Amino acid sequence: MNYRLLVNKTNGLSKDFIPEDLVDTKSEYKEGILINEEVLNAFRKLQNDAKVFNYSFDIESGYRSYDYQEKIYNELVKEKGFNYALRSVAKPGRSEHQTGLAIDICIYKEGKCYIENDIEDFPETKWLHSNCHKYGFILRYPKDKEEITEYMYEPWHLRYVGDIAPYIYNNDLTLEEYYDIAKKNLDNY
Repeated sequence: MNYRLLVNKTNGLSKDFIPEDLVDTKSEYKEGILINEEVLNAFRKLQNDAKVFNYSFDIESGYRSYDYQEKIYNELVKEKGFNYALRSVAKPGRSEHQTGLAIDICIYKEGKCYIENDIEDFPETKWLHSNCHKYGFILRYPKDKEEITEYMYEPWHLRYVGDIAPYIYNNDLTLEEYYDIAKKNLDNY
């Protein structure tokens, strides 16, 4: 599996792309969430290390098939309009979730489960954003980078990129910016 795979509005996957190495996350949030096996192993390390601080993370969403993406996208267009849908959810074939490398995080605290924008200001989220690179993850849609990623800030959306995560984190890059730098370096080679 190419953990550096760039999937965004201009780099898509075919309708029949299904990763071969999907495993069940056994998430407390809901049954049947699948992700790449290496991604799950890295997440379990992150999850265990967070327990030292009494932080409780789990996976709220993982792999999404092309057909499921199509359903989500069409429902959001109906509910909130085309422009909103375009900024907040990927068109079918343009979602990182189809790779099995992207996860959406939920936080358990005080007997409740919090998801999406509800977690933005939690200390757990700040810890997650400051440490996820140590486990191979990046915050995929960071604040103040909408013009680059073309998506709204999503404090819950992590993407596994493996060994390049520290470089991306330490240089305050998006995956798109990382690819631009890599391309320039190859062009200058």
